[in-house]
Amino acid sequence: MSASRPSPKSEPLEVDGDAPLPPPASVASAIPPFQLHGERNCGDHRHDTTDPKFRRRYFVRQGKSESTAWLLACTNCHARVNLNNLHDLPCGDLICRDCLVVAAISVKLEIEKRPSIIWNTRATMTDIEILLAKVIVPHERKRLVQRHSELQKTVLRLAGLTCCGVDMELERFLPCLSPTLSRDLWLAIRWVHDEQGEQRACAWPDCGAYLPVCCRYEMPGVEGYARRWYCVVCQGNSMDCARKLRVEQKKFPFFPKGQPALTPSR
Repeated sequence: MSASRPSPKSEPLEVDGDAPLPPPASVASAIPPFQLHGERNCGDHRHDTTDPKFRRRYFVRQGKSESTAWLLACTNCHARVNLNNLHDLPCGDLICRDCLVVAAISVKLEIEKRPSIIWNTRATMTDIEILLAKVIVPHERKRLVQRHSELQKTVLRLAGLTCCGVDMELERFLPCLSPTLSRDLWLAIRWVHDEQGEQRACAWPDCGAYLPVCCRYEMPGVEGYARRWYCVVCQGNSMDCARKLRVEQKKFPFFPKGQPALTPSR
């Protein structure tokens, strides 16, 4: 009987010592799977055709399958599209994927037009939130809550996130967009909603992308725990360095002078 041949030894995997550390599970779970997004995911959107807003529109029947038989005009471009391929906005409008892409691109363009106005309006909202945390008389609280709501609508409108005066909730349709566009839209929405005092920009010189608050985590260090931020654009990490921006940033995320800065970290 011939001797058995030795099993081949598995080669050890090469580890790049300079590669950035992956984010912890708590951060990774908060980041959408952008690499899986794309046009292939767009479609099969379910709509309640018994709703009055659908009955007020003109339908064209074709084919035999109820799930694919309805054609309806896009509210924006009026192109007739399969109902399952239309995206329902909270205001009642229905838009096709082409118009969804335009809306997503427009968000960053609108922010680029008036970053200082959006930033200052958001700062006023923060001041109101601080006042609301204190004990105040009911009528004053009601006035502040109403003012905060008005400012919030203003911020969303200035950032191109509204349709008919209502938040479009575009995050629901991230999977329908390309990986890069869905990522950029997600970052822009996070920039609008995140607490300003906790906002940071990637410290790597060739990046500088926005770092959402949900991408922040802590790592044990020599003097306790150090705060770090994971970047969804360059996959690098940044950490606190007790330094502030000396000049205003002229590109997204448009941080003002004095905003806390970071330093690159593996």
